[in-house]
Amino acid sequence: MSELFFQPRLTGKRFDTHTLPVELLSDFAALEELIIELAKQKYLDAHPDRQRVPRGFTDGISLNLATIEEGSTIPGFVLASILTANSLFAASDPTLTYFEQAKETFVTAVAHAEKEEAVELAPRFISYFNRIGKNLLDDEAIEFNPTSTSHKATLNKQTRRRILLSANQNAEYTETTMVVVQITELNKAKQTFSIQNHSVKISGISVQPEHKEAIYKAFDQFEAGSYVKMKAVAQFNASNNMSMINTVEHIDLLDAGDIEVRLEHISSLKDGWYYGDGKAYKKEELTQLLQLFNAHYSNDLPNPNVYPTVEGKVQLEWSNDSHDLSLTIDPENRRTDFHALTFSNEEEVSKELDLNETGGWTEINSWIAQNMI
Repeated sequence: MSELFFQPRLTGKRFDTHTLPVELLSDFAALEELIIELAKQKYLDAHPDRQRVPRGFTDGISLNLATIEEGSTIPGFVLASILTANSLFAASDPTLTYFEQAKETFVTAVAHAEKEEAVELAPRFISYFNRIGKNLLDDEAIEFNPTSTSHKATLNKQTRRRILLSANQNAEYTETTMVVVQITELNKAKQTFSIQNHSVKISGISVQPEHKEAIYKAFDQFEAGSYVKMKAVAQFNASNNMSMINTVEHIDLLDAGDIEVRLEHISSLKDGWYYGDGKAYKKEELTQLLQLFNAHYSNDLPNPNVYPTVEGKVQLEWSNDSHDLSLTIDPENRRTDFHALTFSNEEEVSKELDLNETGGWTEINSWIAQNMI
């Protein structure tokens, strides 16, 4: 096999199983396009007498996924060309020099963003980062120089935004996001709809055929408090506020009492929300808590009531005629005070659980299964 051209390391919970989600492949496809365009520019920089690259300079060239190694997930990409006998670039091919320079320019730009230094890329190259990294979640990153001890050229949501805003502080950028919203308006003639929650209000979103049934149903149930959880490619301004929905990828209907809806309400609370007391919540911490709940809480069990606390914690409560259970969760570290009460004999159980560990959720699921259904 030819020498690997790129071997980045992907970190985050999705990569703990040493696999690569399919949606990330579109990010690497955009990276391939950027590398090709940078290589063309490198050639022109080296040949100022030329106005264009030689015929066939980039024909059939691609980044091909060759390996996936553990730790978390480490994909290996080779530089290939359909014009060569075995589809792989020979190390002696002079064209390879410009692609190596393009790779170095890309990695340097990410490293500068990581260190909050100036990113020296032309705006036309920066625009590619609207697609590179757009599918990364809050806890995820791609290390393009993973063996470095000084800087790993880490692309995450923060460094990606720095790159996209480096050319123009008033620029907007795109990102894949998940929002919990109500569908407040539906224009059947134009086939558009509007969404709203405590922080977002956007109109004129196209109704895509595959989501039409869910959108119509959510709008019909608007007055009953129906919400949707929507995964979309959205546009954000320099203040990280959503300004437009470009494409809707998935829509799930929610009930008003679902934990996603309750946490959306809680995320909107400001400091002093309870008669001058009460701490505001960090949305990313609530998102992490929600991800743990959805991953580990059994779908066969009843949903809890969800409340904010003045101390900035989240309280989950279950109760019936014979038992009561409450979890008081610190969203910063996902540790919880477990308190259960049996009414008939006033027996109480109190303990601390770590919701980052599967064992904590196993104990919660077991207690609710035995006493609440």
